[in-house]
Amino acid sequence: MNVKLLISTLPLVVVGCAAAVSLISFRRHYPFALRMLAAFWVFNFCIDLCGHITKYYGVKNHWLYNFYFWVMYLVLAYLYDGQVKHKYVHLAIRAFYMVFPLLVLAESLVSGVSKLQTMMLVAGSIFMIFLAAAYFRQLYLSEDNASVTADPWFWFSFGFILYFGCTVPFLGMLNYLWGHYKEFTNFYYSYFSNSFAILLNLLIITGFLCQRNSRKSR
Repeated sequence: MNVKLLISTLPLVVVGCAAAVSLISFRRHYPFALRMLAAFWVFNFCIDLCGHITKYYGVKNHWLYNFYFWVMYLVLAYLYDGQVKHKYVHLAIRAFYMVFPLLVLAESLVSGVSKLQTMMLVAGSIFMIFLAAAYFRQLYLSEDNASVTADPWFWFSFGFILYFGCTVPFLGMLNYLWGHYKEFTNFYYSYFSNSFAILLNLLIITGFLCQRNSRKSR
């Protein structure tokens, strides 16, 4: 296996590992939100696998990732609705559920679904950073003496802030960069964007395992 293929395949392997580890949430009867996130991460792996297969055969797959990101932002917003206990955050999530589908529809009509929908990516990613930051604020203000490192959503939120915060500027300009700077785009995606994806999935694994370890210590 050459280095380029290894670099492009490694994130898929790590996503697969995260999906496999997350399945302990069903065997150990974790809270519903963790089981739903686990189911989504298995879906995430399936999408990524399809993406790699279509890319290998030279099939344009932006529509596949558009569909994936549409689902991802809505699922994560739903899950954070049950984690952040603040009325204004709940209202923001309700507003997101009304506005985000309209944005997706508008961009689909204007740009189609064959191109990566960057407006949708930017809007959804910024909102995910907001939700993860709101969860960190809740942890900071909490009077609970439990260690935050035993909280799965601490690790998930940390991962989402890093991943979305570091990749959204690149993804937001991806269509322009691909049209004008293909070599740079390939390099950045292969080495930087994939690295943040790997880091996110390692933090997802940590979150599910810390839930298991927390239960063992009780």
